[in-house]
Amino acid sequence: MASDDPEPPRRAPDPIEIPLPGDGPFQLPICTDLKEIALGESLAVLRFETLDGKRVDIPVPIGMLVEIGEAADEALMHAVKARDGTSVQ
Repeated sequence: MASDDPEPPRRAPDPIEIPLPGDGPFQLPICTDLKEIALGESLAVLRFETLDGKRVDIPVPIGMLVEIGEAADEALMHAVKARDGTSVQ
């Protein structure tokens, strides 16, 4: 492909269905970048960008940020161990 050829348009990925208790299914776009974090006295807003360039703002109570951090740490640990082929303790 020559450098002056336009890039082919990116196809937006299919939504991901997440099995959670309650009414559903829950579907989320695939986010590629955490663009911004806004903090108020009792609420944080996490701004993500999706693969197709759209913005997704997720309001989160400040008190939940610790729980989200712990859940993210655990998910990352599982992902790394799965990638490396080791068992999760």
